[in-house]
Amino acid sequence: MGAVQRASLFPTLERLYGPLTPLDSGMQSRVYTDAGRERVIKVYRTHKGEHRTEAENMRRADMGAWVLAVHEADGVEALVMRRFEGHPLLETDVKRAVPELKRILRALHEERRGEVDLPRLRERLKRFRSALAPYPLDDVFEAIEAPLARGELNVPAAFCHLDLWQDNILINDATGEVLVIDWTKAAWDDPMRDLALLKTGTLDLLPRQESLRVALELVPPDASSRGRFRAYLAHSYLHDLYWFLMNEPYEFEEQRELKVRRARHALARLPGG
Repeated sequence: MGAVQRASLFPTLERLYGPLTPLDSGMQSRVYTDAGRERVIKVYRTHKGEHRTEAENMRRADMGAWVLAVHEADGVEALVMRRFEGHPLLETDVKRAVPELKRILRALHEERRGEVDLPRLRERLKRFRSALAPYPLDDVFEAIEAPLARGELNVPAAFCHLDLWQDNILINDATGEVLVIDWTKAAWDDPMRDLALLKTGTLDLLPRQESLRVALELVPPDASSRGRFRAYLAHSYLHDLYWFLMNEPYEFEEQRELKVRRARHALARLPGG
């Protein structure tokens, strides 16, 4: 008897790119490589046009060369990109990646358009306050709510990635090249929010003191930037706590201890407190 043929989930995509091999799976998408391992095919779990949104965001971020095609086929939406030979940042990679990250983010944040959406920020903080009310976090809330009330966060918006956690930053061991991936959440916001997300999502792989020191290498030295970075750092830690409470409550207590300790360490050492 002949070999049993593998049933294809994506017959149209596989006619174009050959057999697809799974690489990774996340909450919003599944990622495959093609037969020649030259392309990455990102298949989205929802039907919200995120394949086109991500392609557009990558082009705006001057990463259009990585985008090869978008497809609506086989009942899914897919983005096809050039493959990058690298792996998500580990603790041992972080400091080596910082100069490239600084270059990437400085270029990304150069373009300004409109103002930061502060009503949306206020709505998020209301949700965080409601969900996290049983926990003693007033000092962390104060660090974002006070400068917001004083008007200090009313600044021009820049194009931001807004999901700079370690799995979205790849590094090539041989060359040191860095690639930021997963642009579905990119939007116009305060660049200090982007840097705060980088601190909580990636730089916190490092010990507390070192993480803060490295983060401040990326933050402009003026008082406004440092103050806004402090505020959005509090916001990012609160967001993380809210996320764990809503999505992975069995990990919440452990994460609360870790993240509140990190938050208070950083807030105590930054101007604005």
